[in-house]
This record gives sequence, C-alpha cells and structure tokens, in this order.
Amino acid sequence: MPVQDLYLLSLHEPFDAPGHPVPINATLVHARSLLHRVVPQPDGGRIYRCLTEFPGRAPGCVVPLSTLTFELAGGALWHRIGDWEQVVEAVAHLAASQQCDAMLMGLPELTLALMRGGPTTVCTLYHPDGTRSCAGPADRQQRLGELTAQVRRFAADSPFWPGDDLVPPPSQPRTMPYKPYRS
Repeated sequence: MPVQDLYLLSLHEPFDAPGHPVPINATLVHARSLLHRVVPQPDGGRIYRCLTEFPGRAPGCVVPLSTLTFELAGGALWHRIGDWEQVVEAVAHLAASQQCDAMLMGLPELTLALMRGGPTTVCTLYHPDGTRSCAGPADRQQRLGELTAQVRRFAADSPFWPGDDLVPPPSQPRTMPYKPYRS
C-alpha cells in the first residue's frame, strides 16, 4: 500500500532569495507536488510512485532524490522511470513560483554532501588543524531526522499544499523497478 504523506528533498544550484540569509541549495516539497500538471508527466508520476511505493517508507519521512537513485540500482534504472532532472527543475519552479508549499533551504556543506550521496555515503572531513574525520550513514540519517522534524513542525500548522490541478499517478509499470545499489 502506498504511503501518502512523504516529502521529496532535491538539491540544486544555489540561488539567492529575498528573506533568506544564505543561498538556497535545496527544495523540499510534498510528494504529491510531483503530480502537478506543470511537472513533466508521466515522469513526475513515476517518481511519485517510487517515493510512495518503496517498501518500508514511513509516513511523514523526507526522501532525498539521491535515495531514489540508490534504490534504482545506483541510477541505472532511471531510464525506466523518467528524466529526473527535468522533473526536479519543474518542481523547483513550481516551488519558487509559490504554486505549492515548499521549504527552500540553504543546507550546510556537510549536510549537502551527505544528501548528495545515497544511504551508504561516507564523507571525509578535513579540519584546519590537519586532522580529518568521517561522516557516514548514521550522520546522514541524523540529518534526515532533523529535516523530518522540521517538516512535521511546519505541517503541524497546516498540511503541505501540493498545488492545484494534480493528475493521477500512472498505472504502468505495474511494479516499479527497485533494485537497491550494492557495490
């Protein structure tokens, strides 16, 4: 059974926005925003299905686009889903033009790096004193938990509005082609 209440986190080139103290490098929208008519279809609908039908998703969770890439054989199966770049661009435009609710964020560099990679990402941090340390899957999950808590606080006042004029998700393929990446 699909999980209805999920959020997509997409990363993009930073841009300045009025009222934001740092450049915006990430956009978070309700998964249903992928079903908006301005989003290329059926690609947006297939990505929506990937978000909502993957086994084990919990209501209210934040799913980075990189997690979908991981679940689609490290990106090898994107051709069976659609053009994620065009969809992300359309969703970012939808959010920027306030045609849906969105959280526009300026994520710190480490969070950005962890969200760019899949769930098994490990980042090496080089410190000014010459030492280094690593941030890995537990750090990524912690930051996703923080983003999820932010979304829940935002949605507590009122649910995320996915936009108007939504289309139904495509019925084909019958089952989405998940195959989590294994190195």
